Amino acid sequence: MRNVEDLKKEVKDLEIAMERVHCSVIEATHDGKLIYPDIKNWLDEVKKKANEAQNLLKQGVSAKNACFRGWLPNPMVRHPIGRKVKKMTRVIWELHNESRNNNFQKVYYEKPPKGIVSVDKKGNTKGDVTEDVMRALITEDVMKAILDDNICVVGVYGPSGVGKSKLLEDVERRVKKEKLFDVVAMAEVSHNPNIKTIQGDIADALGLKLMNVETARGRADCLHESVDKKGNTKGDVTEDVMRALIKEDVMKAILDDKICVVGVYGPSGVGKSKLLEDVERQVKKEKLFDVVAMAKVSHNPNIKTIQGDIADALGLKLMNVETTRGRADCLCDRGLPLFIISLAKRLRSGRLAAWRNALIFEGSDFKSLVEQNYNDLQDKRIESLFLIYALSDKRILLRDALIYCLGLELFKNFNKTIEDARDRLIMDLDFLQDSSFLLDSDVTEEIRMHDIIADVAISIASLEWNALVGREDCGFEEWSKDELRECAVISFPQVGIDELPEKLDCPNLRMFLLYENNSSLKIPQSFFESMEKLQVLDLSCLSITSLPSSIQFLKNLKSLCLDFCHLEDVTDLGKLKALQFLSLTESTITRLPKEIGELIELRFLDLTGCIGLEVIEPGMLRSLIKLEELYIKNSFDKWEVEDEELRSNASLTELKNMNKLSTLDIAIPHSSYLLIDLPFGN
Repeated sequence: MRNVEDLKKEVKDLEIAMERVHCSVIEATHDGKLIYPDIKNWLDEVKKKANEAQNLLKQGVSAKNACFRGWLPNPMVRHPIGRKVKKMTRVIWELHNESRNNNFQKVYYEKPPKGIVSVDKKGNTKGDVTEDVMRALITEDVMKAILDDNICVVGVYGPSGVGKSKLLEDVERRVKKEKLFDVVAMAEVSHNPNIKTIQGDIADALGLKLMNVETARGRADCLHESVDKKGNTKGDVTEDVMRALIKEDVMKAILDDKICVVGVYGPSGVGKSKLLEDVERQVKKEKLFDVVAMAKVSHNPNIKTIQGDIADALGLKLMNVETTRGRADCLCDRGLPLFIISLAKRLRSGRLAAWRNALIFEGSDFKSLVEQNYNDLQDKRIESLFLIYALSDKRILLRDALIYCLGLELFKNFNKTIEDARDRLIMDLDFLQDSSFLLDSDVTEEIRMHDIIADVAISIASLEWNALVGREDCGFEEWSKDELRECAVISFPQVGIDELPEKLDCPNLRMFLLYENNSSLKIPQSFFESMEKLQVLDLSCLSITSLPSSIQFLKNLKSLCLDFCHLEDVTDLGKLKALQFLSLTESTITRLPKEIGELIELRFLDLTGCIGLEVIEPGMLRSLIKLEELYIKNSFDKWEVEDEELRSNASLTELKNMNKLSTLDIAIPHSSYLLIDLPFGN
């Protein structure tokens, strides 16, 4: 009897102590503190033993009333229960006594600051790790791999939106800051890579000009040659020896506990797949890991097939999971940061209605979230700007965005000057960035959009604007006559088309973007005849020597981009009487004819980088009285004096007619020309 009373007392005391510790844990958790593991273990153990003790006490009551209808206890049952009660009393006392030591005075510890990573001897993180801490850890792994002379290739990979680009930008800044290499080049490779843009990014880092090199292969050769000249090659190495060396690097990296991601990349046909198959065989043969999964990721990857290959290796069945996102959730135990960030920004107002509305989303349906955020914009101008960015290959310069938007008359209420419109555009871009529609960057330079968001935006544009976007397997031939007649936007973002139809019947087309670097692609003479509503036309990078005669039918064209084109004759541009924005950046023109002076509505003219421009016909510039911005940097500089007889070139005096000119970027070779009264009032 005494043993039972002792147990009851100890259980009661232990429950009081447990309640005190539990209250401290709840308070610390609400404050965002982290709970010590031994405290959590003690609470779990107390709950378990307290329940066992209560059950034992119930058994004691049953034993007491077991014989002679409850008048006498059953000695055969009571004796072993008595021993158990005594033993349990000791266990309960020890747990209670443990709560009295100093370890229980403080049940929590503070979260580590961002960027500080707590690791054990093997480099594994301890306890809960925030996303920023995880990024810092991976960054450190990448930096160590970069500095390891035995590793020649380091890759970072993962599903869209997990922060690969942000991580590599951090690595790039750190490498440059610490001056670890003479040259650092960074290029974005998306699921639909723009080879020319990638080569251009690398060329910029090397200080190399590729303007006159047309083919992707030719530019690749120039880049290789430039790298060789900088002393980065290591002599002639046969392909088999090189593969063996790379394989050895990959194996070392795989076996390094501090490296969590290893990638092998390169152009098609260099043997990446064969090398990885060799690595896979060796890893399986030596039984280095419990599970080995290999999936082929091509330039046009089949996501479902990749997920299936990985699932097979994990012994996971995905046949009942229909969506790509759903299969990814099954394979990964991590969410999508981009989704979380977007949702968090959406809910930051704190309004209860917004939080309730968020529950409408089915699971982690990112598409629904983007569409909901788009519907919440409630500003047609900003909505249109968002869709324009998605249709413009997801990354464009502020200058190009300005030309497109002004051509489409999106800034009618802020269009007194180009500068006013530019300021409003920057504010709108900041808003889109703040809403997670655009990636974080300096909006006054290049602005980028995430692939996932761009895909959703294109689907919205296809509904609201009947937009048609060309793909490698989808172009003019696949679109019906009705689709072409109804579409307001057509975009071909470097998809590699070989031929254009003789004529496009697109009476409602307002914007046509054709970015192609195909020297054999020609524009038929009657191509533009049925595009009378067209307002924005971008034919950048086309290898055309002149414009087709049907250009004269574009009576409403306001913005025209012919950047990087191989133009010889631009006389027909004078027929575009409504044109306000004209860009010929880095084109091969040698002469700007007097017909350009007939563009009396022109407000913006960009001749930057036209290094072959030798002649601007006299009097042409004088006619452009509405011009607000003129850019002739790294271009024409053969200015002549106004009073010279039989002048063959433009004079700086002609600029005096441009009363609205607010931006002028030119080269003046002779200082004496500066004595001329130039229009610098604005």
